[in-house]
Amino acid sequence: MNAMRPLVCVLLLMTSGCMARRELAPIDELTLSVDATAVTAAALDEPLTAARALQIALAQNPEVRAALARLDAVEAERVQAGLLRNPMLSLMAMRPDGGGRLAVTASWMQSLFDLLTRSRRVALADADARRARADVALRLLDVGWQAQTAFHEAVAAIARVRLLQSELALDTQALDLQTRWAQRGLSSQADVLRLQAMRDERLHMRHQAEVDAVRAQSLLAQRLGLDSPHSLRLPDDVERPELPSGVLADWQSRALAERPELKASAAAIEVVTRTHAIETGPLRASEPELGITLERATDGMTMVGPELRIALPWFDRGQARDMRLDAMHREATWRDEAQRRQVLLEVERALSVLIHAVHTVEDSEQHLSRAQMADALAAREQRSGNIGLMARIAAQRDVLAAERQHLDACSELAQMQVELQRAVGSPGAGG
Repeated sequence: MNAMRPLVCVLLLMTSGCMARRELAPIDELTLSVDATAVTAAALDEPLTAARALQIALAQNPEVRAALARLDAVEAERVQAGLLRNPMLSLMAMRPDGGGRLAVTASWMQSLFDLLTRSRRVALADADARRARADVALRLLDVGWQAQTAFHEAVAAIARVRLLQSELALDTQALDLQTRWAQRGLSSQADVLRLQAMRDERLHMRHQAEVDAVRAQSLLAQRLGLDSPHSLRLPDDVERPELPSGVLADWQSRALAERPELKASAAAIEVVTRTHAIETGPLRASEPELGITLERATDGMTMVGPELRIALPWFDRGQARDMRLDAMHREATWRDEAQRRQVLLEVERALSVLIHAVHTVEDSEQHLSRAQMADALAAREQRSGNIGLMARIAAQRDVLAAERQHLDACSELAQMQVELQRAVGSPGAGG
């Protein structure tokens, strides 16, 4: 028995090795809730901006907490990877046919395969954790991008309602003037009917725009993690984002370094590599187990000794696993290459479209300035008696049309700024 103590100590160390672990630090939901409420209340005290929308979404949206909970699960999986399987205890008792004492056989087995591949399993779990963290980062970034996109859409939708309201007021003014002319015989009834149809169509457009504005504000509240849009204070004008600086190559290099998808695809390649190291080779083929066996015969004689069990690779030699993992490695490598090429194209496309959007805004600003100058001139001409009210209304319509064009251009510019941030992998709002 004394000769077996070293072997027993080895098995105890093997088993105790599975107990080495780090204490998990789960997310304090109460603290998160209090902090999120404070951040949201402070951000909603002032008119909302893209930066505040991002802040509120990250503090209030339940998707953020779900993603952070996934990080706790990832940490638990990393701890689990370092654990060994529990030892197997086998007991068997047999009684002779003619009666007598029982013959007892007991064995305690521990997997050598688990012990010898523990470092490989930990490396695999680390690679899988990096992939999971990249996926979580992408989810968090997507929450911010969606919040900013919804913010710009809501502001633009409300501004369109105001423009349609102003156009409806001009339609009503023109219809009243045309009606008075028709009553005096200075205009036909067909002109009155035409203006009435125009006003009715504008009224329908305003109602539809109000519905779109309600939907946009509701979507914004959803992206921010709020239960109602009534507490939102939106600005009157679409926010003008900061224009990007730098050349295309710099933006592409930044995207290659920051995009979570690329980090996830690189981690996926490493996951396959680590899995290949575990699932192939002589250890995986034989799956050895080491243990102690004790036998007590019917005559009371006791025998104790070590026991080694191995699987004989007669039928499954691991060739199929090796081929499958090689194919998975090639697949992951080519997917990573495809992702990299897609990232480069997305950055180039987003930057090009953003530059065109900047030029469109500049052109719309010039057009709006000319329309306002023409309206000011029409106002002076009307006061001088050179033109009538209908001509002045036409000039005001041109101003509203130019404002609509400028609004659409600014909204498109803001959206393209978010698209560039998405292509680069930046959190946005100046990031």
